[in-house]
Amino acid sequence: MRLARLAAVGLAIGVIAGFAIALLRPRSSTLSTPWDEAIGPSGDRAAMDVETDDQLWDQFRKAQQSPAVELRTSRRVKG
Repeated sequence: MRLARLAAVGLAIGVIAGFAIALLRPRSSTLSTPWDEAIGPSGDRAAMDVETDDQLWDQFRKAQQSPAVELRTSRRVKG
C-alpha cells in the first residue's frame, strides 16, 4: 500500500512539474508559417507584397495537388 501511495504521489508531482515547466518556458519568437515570414516580425500585412503572396498561394496549391503519401490497401490473407 505504501508503494502504491508513493507511486501516486510521485506521478502527481511529475504532472504538476510538467505543467509548471510548460507554462514557465519562454515562448520562441520564431515564425511558424511562410506567411508570417513574408509579413515579418512587425505583423504588418501591408508590408507583404502581392508577388510574395502569389508565390505562397502557388506553393500551397501545388502541395494540395500532389499527395505526399500514396495510400494503398493491403491485401488480406484468406485461409
